[in-house]
Amino acid sequence: MNDKNRLEVLAQFIIGEARRLGASDSDVSISTWSSVDTTVRLGEVEKLESAAEGRALTVRVFLGKVMTSASTSDFRRQSLTKLVRYTITLAKAAQPDEFVGLPDKEDLAALVPDLDLYDPITAKLSVADKVTMAKACEDAARGLDPRITNSQGASFSDSHGLTVYANSQGFVGSYTGSRCSLSCSVVAQQGDSMQTDGWYNANRKLGGLGDPQVIGRIAAERVLRRLGATRGKSQDCPVVFDPVMAAQLLGQVAGVAHGGSIYRRTSFLVDKLGEQIACPELTVLDDGLIPGGLGSRPFNGEGQASRQRTFIEDGRLNGYFLDSYAARKLGTKPNGGSQSNLYIKPGTKTPEEIIASVKNGLYLTHVSGPGFNGVTGDYSRGASGIWIENGELAYPVQEITIAGNVLEMLKSIEAIGNDLEFRSSVASPTLKIGSMMIAGA
Repeated sequence: MNDKNRLEVLAQFIIGEARRLGASDSDVSISTWSSVDTTVRLGEVEKLESAAEGRALTVRVFLGKVMTSASTSDFRRQSLTKLVRYTITLAKAAQPDEFVGLPDKEDLAALVPDLDLYDPITAKLSVADKVTMAKACEDAARGLDPRITNSQGASFSDSHGLTVYANSQGFVGSYTGSRCSLSCSVVAQQGDSMQTDGWYNANRKLGGLGDPQVIGRIAAERVLRRLGATRGKSQDCPVVFDPVMAAQLLGQVAGVAHGGSIYRRTSFLVDKLGEQIACPELTVLDDGLIPGGLGSRPFNGEGQASRQRTFIEDGRLNGYFLDSYAARKLGTKPNGGSQSNLYIKPGTKTPEEIIASVKNGLYLTHVSGPGFNGVTGDYSRGASGIWIENGELAYPVQEITIAGNVLEMLKSIEAIGNDLEFRSSVASPTLKIGSMMIAGA
């Protein structure tokens, strides 16, 4: 019996024990994983960390409208029976909540599609091969320009896991997944100016990472363009968010669209369903069924089928991210819960065309500090980037602050790039925001 079948049988055993011990409903989530991190610095292996085997199991039991849960890494059946009994004992002392419960049976995944989430090639990769890729990446970065004077290292990381979910409504599902990433960070110096920057890529498949030397060269180019940075001047002007910065902004907006923030009324998106919250050109999708997607999954943590959801459509807020509990609290239907592959639908303009449209403004490449209030939407971050003059990247700037309100920022988007690429489960093309406040010199 392979691991998948063995853990599915184990999950069904736990469901049976919960029923035998008096639970009205139950579910169980099981995950196992392994990971390896390999870091090379200045051509030598600096770190080799392996979590050869990790595992976790969480069981939820329901006694009517009371729910309690417990977790363990001990998969012995005798121990699991004790865990279920303990969880039921907790439930007998807990307070009821009218909104708890498993999802409706019709919302559960009828099929578990193969989304191409596992790469056997990465799983078989030797440590020597991982070191070779990390070295090639760092060598390419260090060798690009004599102003590259030091390195913070290049790292190859990979992980592989199995997820199993079962509940007392008869659902049992499982899937395997893998992930690998390659990153490099280097230091450049010119006179009194010293800067650090880097680059990375991540994918389900080794073949999707691309050439390690390309990642290294991009890391070097990014740090070199920061040399000689000065403090920008205070003003209101357009800000062009590079794809990494735009994805980070998108992730913050989506983070306050989850059910808990909505029913607690701690989000600036409360009561805005159907309203125009962004420019008409902005559409944001969440798709858990993208083959090989870093956030793809055939079903969520409650066994509900993954789907494509429209978060923002033509600038209008189309929905929140609701699991079954949040949906009941809000009096609506669940739609899959947490986000999966979240992205802004790309536009038609190239990044160069967007930059060319700016006479005087900031090309944003880095932010720092928390600076985002999810209740009000106020946004204020330490920032650095490249100043744009007459449609061209002119010189680097640092030690500035950019500020605005996210709703106003979304409504003032003037251009959406065509350069969408996934390096994580949240992605965006280049975005041009018409005006933001910049505090500098």
